[in-house]
Amino acid sequence: MEKYLSAYHRVRSYELDSFGHVNNAVFLNYLEFARMEYLLQRGLNLDSFREWGAFPYVVNAEIQYKTPAKVHDRLEIRGIVSRWKKSSFALSYSIYNQDDEVLVATATMTFAFVDGGGKLIPIPLPFKEKMAF
Repeated sequence: MEKYLSAYHRVRSYELDSFGHVNNAVFLNYLEFARMEYLLQRGLNLDSFREWGAFPYVVNAEIQYKTPAKVHDRLEIRGIVSRWKKSSFALSYSIYNQDDEVLVATATMTFAFVDGGGKLIPIPLPFKEKMAF
């Protein structure tokens, strides 16, 4: 069985669009929230990146919407590092409605590491060690 990280979120009314379901752009916030939760679960925080002088920047985001999420839905955002390269990695996400296990969306975000000056650098080894299963 594949291991993954999980974050949980209850849909709030202000996240809905005029049609009564979660606005498509809000899903990017969900993914960012989940990524920060995953880092904490693996013993990392923003200070870790400052110490390394290495910062992951989003270079690509893709979301496939499967079924609408509505107010008060309890979402589980499952994630796993699905690709490692020298200077970049990808997180793949699956968002489920916890009440019925229906798949709400899938997504992949790709990140590249840069130094304080914005120059592409290799992924810090401590990050790889903490995030790899």
